Amino acid sequence: MKITETPIRLRRDGSIDTAYYMQRGRVLRSQAAHDLVTARQETTRARHRGWLWGMLPI
Repeated sequence: MKITETPIRLRRDGSIDTAYYMQRGRVLRSQAAHDLVTARQETTRARHRGWLWGMLPI
C-alpha cells in the first residue's frame, strides 16, 4: 500500500481527526512501554533463577 493510499480518518468538516491520532499514539506508546517492562522483568527473573539454582546443592 502506498502512502497516498493510506486511509486517513477525517472529521465531518473534512479536517484530519487529530484527537483520534493523539489517542492512538498514547495507546501505542503505553503498549510499547508495557512490552519493554515485561521483557526486562522476564530476563531479570531468568538471570536470578539461574543464580539461585547455581547456589543450591541438587
